[in-house]
Amino acid sequence: MRFPLIIAACLALGACVEPGAEGYELANMRPSNIVPKSSPARLVAIFEDICLDGPTDANATAGRLRTMDYVEVPSRQPRAIRSFVVDDSRPAIMLGSDGRSCAVAARSRTGQTERLRSLIARRYPGATALGGAGIEQGWSLGGGNGAVLVRRVVRPGYPSELIVIHQRS
Repeated sequence: MRFPLIIAACLALGACVEPGAEGYELANMRPSNIVPKSSPARLVAIFEDICLDGPTDANATAGRLRTMDYVEVPSRQPRAIRSFVVDDSRPAIMLGSDGRSCAVAARSRTGQTERLRSLIARRYPGATALGGAGIEQGWSLGGGNGAVLVRRVVRPGYPSELIVIHQRS
């Protein structure tokens, strides 16, 4: 999953900016805010609010994100993942168009891993660890709640990025 890289490239090159109010907003966005430095508390709170507690319908979630000042990164063709960004320190958000997956992305910062572990322990005390290629950490949440997966994107010369994914059952 390299969605933040795709978002950054799209906005930096102007390839995804289309005429209209949201296109102009995206064109003026600071590149460092595409995948921002979110505090651990903010990253985990938004993940919990949008990905764990939010609606399972992707369109309902998209509407909610718009009321929170997020803008959808446009695409000229339908895609399985819809990306939303905001020009501040809140994480980028990606939604599966089928409503089964939701992810947040931010630059790696101290404390994020522990905050996330604490969230999983508090909300899903019976969660079991998962592993796999490309997965830094993962938990099967049990009870039909799906899984939470953590990926780290590391590109030479760029700050590493953390992506936290909730995959619904």
